[in-house]
Amino acid sequence: MKIIHLSDLHLHTNGRDNRDAARTLKTVREKYPDHYVVITGDIVDDGHERQYENAFKLLKPFKGRLFIVPGNHDFGAAGNFYSLERARRFDDMLARPLDQGGTFQAENRPVVNVVREGKDRVMFIGLDTNLETDTPFDFACGQVGRFQLRALASLLAQPEAADMTRVLFFHHHPFMRNDPFMKLLDARRLARVIYNKVDVVLFGHKHVMDRWENMWGARWVLASDNSPGKSKAGEITIKNRAVSMKYVDI
Repeated sequence: MKIIHLSDLHLHTNGRDNRDAARTLKTVREKYPDHYVVITGDIVDDGHERQYENAFKLLKPFKGRLFIVPGNHDFGAAGNFYSLERARRFDDMLARPLDQGGTFQAENRPVVNVVREGKDRVMFIGLDTNLETDTPFDFACGQVGRFQLRALASLLAQPEAADMTRVLFFHHHPFMRNDPFMKLLDARRLARVIYNKVDVVLFGHKHVMDRWENMWGARWVLASDNSPGKSKAGEITIKNRAVSMKYVDI
């Protein structure tokens, strides 16, 4: 099983502004037709209805092999001003029609999908890390939240979870501890919950590509940059429970 990690598409209202994103998605669709695709948030730029229409049109060809989570730009104007209406659009116009198997707005549980390929079973676990606040100065920060952390801990404690390769993905960068406006507020709590219990961790938000090996007890922790117009993306390969990664052309 192979997975391509993308993030921060920032699709706009005017289609002409989405040319780089459209080209990137077209390349991934044609060059990696059997890969699963994980997009770690900021799929649209400010939650406008037309942006979600554009996003669905571009992502629909990946239906059945696509897993997504929301970022702060999906839930609010300019990524700073939370809007319940815009947050609900993510569920109504993307999560449900793209068959994500769960919704993300408000207090929610992790969205879980299990995929079987050959002898491998892979659990894809999507988290909503948006801090749903009316204060613009901290809305770009992230928070998993106690309810979702408890649900995640319960999920990972189940015996059947230990028999799968577990891929955890969310939007906010957990290592931005010195940025009071963008950090994941409960990153340390998340680390304690998942330590030695997941195999791959994926996120975006910072627009910088990076990777850490054997971090937080996971085989790979990967940050994606904003994918449109970029030449590389992270590819994760899972075979007989072994997990490897490399950067591939997109």
